[in-house]
Amino acid sequence: MKTRSSDVQVAANRGGKRKAPEGDEHGRGKRRSVKSDEPKSSPQIDRRLAPKRTILRGIHGCVSPRCSASTHRSSFSWYEQDAWTYISRFLDGKSLVMLGATSKWFNKMVMEDDAIWRFACLRDLRVPKLYPASSSWIKIYASAFDGRSHSYLFHQQEKHIGQSLNLIHVPLKLLHLADDTVSTDWMRIGAFTLDSGVSLLTEKLSSPLRVPREGTIERMLESSGGCIVKDIKSGIWIADLQLVRCPVCDLSTCDGTMQTLDARHVELFLNEGYKNGTWEYNLIASHKLQKDAVAACGAIFDLKHLKSSSSGILNLKSWTGAPDDSQPKAMIAPHAVALHTRLQENEGIIVKYQTMKAGTDGDIVSIRISQQLL
Repeated sequence: MKTRSSDVQVAANRGGKRKAPEGDEHGRGKRRSVKSDEPKSSPQIDRRLAPKRTILRGIHGCVSPRCSASTHRSSFSWYEQDAWTYISRFLDGKSLVMLGATSKWFNKMVMEDDAIWRFACLRDLRVPKLYPASSSWIKIYASAFDGRSHSYLFHQQEKHIGQSLNLIHVPLKLLHLADDTVSTDWMRIGAFTLDSGVSLLTEKLSSPLRVPREGTIERMLESSGGCIVKDIKSGIWIADLQLVRCPVCDLSTCDGTMQTLDARHVELFLNEGYKNGTWEYNLIASHKLQKDAVAACGAIFDLKHLKSSSSGILNLKSWTGAPDDSQPKAMIAPHAVALHTRLQENEGIIVKYQTMKAGTDGDIVSIRISQQLL
């Protein structure tokens, strides 16, 4: 039996002979570990001179770095306020109210966020510029788009003819319906802005537009058919077309009507002084045209933006219709509003200018220009 040189060396170091390994019954040698009290000696290898081993790695899948607990985001929530605030920009007032009625969370988010209603109000009024408001925007929106609010609803309801058909966002014309149908008595024209506090009121839409000189309103009307009005409250104004009974008589059978361009500050209906009748319209001037009038016209211009606003309004062919079209037409501009109605043969018209102030010394918050056939 051969012996390993290492075993022989160990035995020699101990000074004895090495015992042969025991065998089993089949004659196989049984290996036995030999322990040594001395550490094995190994040659010192300079690792700098040892050959470098090349380690081949297997193919592994990409493992993304794990998020810590501090960076972990919860799953999507249906009640993300920023998302619903953005969605609300595409809803009208009725849809916003319906959304707010679905739950307490939506009611708080929609009905208490004034920015949502401010955006909706400016969008639906088509007014790009924001003006400061003393009332909440949800109340302003309701007063402008409830489908029935106009100045004659609060006062002088008996002046209206027929049954009111409140038209919001309709083409800028008033339909004369057949005799067996219900006639309309008012129409929403649109919204515009007054910045400077000084406006030109005129009954003539001829080009070029004449700006009257300083003087009394009566003299201005006689010389140029228009007048300058100061101390007008700046901000957003809403314009309506009103068709009311002739003020000459109070008979319900009278067929006489008077056309009125009715413009008001957007917050007028929210003031207590207007609702309780403390604020009243005052006649500032009247002007008679005692000859056949071709058309009944009325316009309100912001004097600061007169040049830019008049260019489109004075182009009558673009918005007044055909020469034989007697239906009232209206034109809205960013800083002006105008009304034009062709008339049949007549003996002239009387034009009245009325204004309403917010109290005795307050600014003008409403303007009316009326035309009545003589």
